[in-house]
Amino acid sequence: MADSDRTPLARHIRGKRPKFFDDPASDHVLAMVLELSAELWVTRSRLAAVESYLAENGQMPANALEAHTLSTDEQSALEGWRSEFMQRLFRTVEGEAKGG
Repeated sequence: MADSDRTPLARHIRGKRPKFFDDPASDHVLAMVLELSAELWVTRSRLAAVESYLAENGQMPANALEAHTLSTDEQSALEGWRSEFMQRLFRTVEGEAKGG
């Protein structure tokens, strides 16, 4: 199934957010760290799979990634993903600012 065929999952949490600290700012920082940790794990997992595949199939010479540049379309897609990621990362702070 292509990414464009997928229905995006709802990004809203039902109920109140859990509170771990007396200071709400600490809870926001914790939420951001957890979001970053999840994103990093997904990235590492996918990178390990790509590296393994390429090594098994001899598809990529040394230093190929360092020499590669993205196309304009690929750069635009990457910027879109970055924007979505930043929105997820800061949603807890933005929700608090809006009274959510």
